[in-house]
Amino acid sequence: MTVSDPLVALTCLAVLGHAHWFFGNLYEAIVLAPGWRSMADEPLSVGGGVLAPGSPVRYYVPITPLTVLVTVSAGIAGWRTPDGPHPALGLGVALSLISAAVTGYIVARVNLPLFFVADTPAEQKVMLARRWARLNYIRLTTLGATGTLLVWALTQASTR
Repeated sequence: MTVSDPLVALTCLAVLGHAHWFFGNLYEAIVLAPGWRSMADEPLSVGGGVLAPGSPVRYYVPITPLTVLVTVSAGIAGWRTPDGPHPALGLGVALSLISAAVTGYIVARVNLPLFFVADTPAEQKVMLARRWARLNYIRLTTLGATGTLLVWALTQASTR
């Protein structure tokens, strides 16, 4: 086992996790979100709570924190490798953390009142749906950039 083997393994896992995260949010943006504003007068509930069947949170809860943890671990492993891809990994870790922060804000400040608070006014639901779309574009951008940087770091690490 060479010094870069843990770096390569962790970076591969980070790339897979970010792909999962990116394409899940892209799916929501293309398939689910366009109908949210048109349903403002109806209850926008996914069912019995945040972790109920059908809730997107169940899709992300197991993978997203693990993805961030693996990405930070890849960054540490890369930093400990003398000729590792330090700039790509450092920026990838930073963007992954930004993506996690945006996701946390979306879940806590947008999704909860949009989907799970019964008395949210229709005008506020429309505003929240628009805010979700804007924040999701930011999240998709940071996730896409993170994935690109991690793949670049992976190619640099695997050729050494």
